[in-house]
Amino acid sequence: MTRPARESSGDRIAGEGGVALRAATALARIALDRVDEARGVALPRTPEQLTDPRVLDALLASHAPPGAPRLPPVRRARLPGVRFESSNCTNFLIEVEFEGGPDPALPRSLYAKLPPPEIATRAFANALGFWEVEVRFCQALADRMPVATPRVYAAARRGARFVLLLENLHERPGTRLFINRDMAAGTTPDRSRRCLETFAALHAAFWKRPPRERDALIPSRLHPHLSPGGRARSRALASASIAPARRKAPDLLRAEHVDLCRMAVAKWDALIDAWFAEPTTLVHGDSHLGNCFEVATPDGPRMGVLDFQGLHWGQGIRDVQYHLIFSLEPKTLAECEDALVGDYLAALARHGVVLDAGLARAQYRALSFQTLVVALVSLGLGSMIEREETVRTVLRRSVAAIDRLGFADWLAGV
Repeated sequence: MTRPARESSGDRIAGEGGVALRAATALARIALDRVDEARGVALPRTPEQLTDPRVLDALLASHAPPGAPRLPPVRRARLPGVRFESSNCTNFLIEVEFEGGPDPALPRSLYAKLPPPEIATRAFANALGFWEVEVRFCQALADRMPVATPRVYAAARRGARFVLLLENLHERPGTRLFINRDMAAGTTPDRSRRCLETFAALHAAFWKRPPRERDALIPSRLHPHLSPGGRARSRALASASIAPARRKAPDLLRAEHVDLCRMAVAKWDALIDAWFAEPTTLVHGDSHLGNCFEVATPDGPRMGVLDFQGLHWGQGIRDVQYHLIFSLEPKTLAECEDALVGDYLAALARHGVVLDAGLARAQYRALSFQTLVVALVSLGLGSMIEREETVRTVLRRSVAAIDRLGFADWLAGV
């Protein structure tokens, strides 16, 4: 079995200061962006700046990815005041009119994504690199997806800023979108099964790609755990989140869970070895219901996916357990968990990929702690899922999962 390379002690020491150093570098880039803005060479910072037809035309002409539909010049653009819930971006609609008059083949609006105004969130996002990952996906991978995703009209990144101009899925007939509150409310096993079928199609398409090909699509320097210093940075984030998460939610994160979290952090290298052992594929990385959408088809509803900030190379089961643990109430999940994992494996097989059932369930058990870490960091280090009640919900479900799956016993054997 291929194991990811471990860091040396020197790499670890350097990495443990890496989050702060990267944040400081990001703050410097944010300051330089304001200088570039004064010179007229920065990407737009606000929705109002982006809505200028000249700015939109420049982005659509110069930053359309390969395969993107070419749009005519923008005659008029306005902000209708429609904003969307987001964990770390400013997401909003721009209504557009193009030269040549109305055309049913052209979009009536664009779904736009910009960095938020909060400096701390911008520094954090740039330090971890997940905006760069999404821009990279839009530029190089969106047109290769074997599953439904929003069309990309333009994707640009400069300094600490980025701009995405995407399809407004509300204009796609028969499409239903979900938000984080839908995820927190809990979905049904049938809808989750359809989501897992979509993830299986994605995983099968990129299963066991050669390292050079992987790096050409999503560079290894952007990997959340395996990039240079990545193990130490992710370990540091996990460790730093435990105490504040306990203070904020002592009713959910009990003393025995705190002890388990600290033991897991002490065995971080072993966890990384287990989480990223082959076989691996391209995983969405943030696969909860809020990042899925439903499309009506003659054969029944099918699921698509959006928001690719967490995209990385890893085990396909990562998307499976993350989706199920975050999106289903623990009691509901306990009754159908094994069957849903089996449904995912069957969907993989229909796409020509065979994953051993015993291995898949062992991966599921090991990766349950990675999902808990996402909830810990979100609550403990500043709500990256926006609404505290939503964060508490996913923490509660994640704690229930590591208890139900016996993660402590698995860790003791590592």
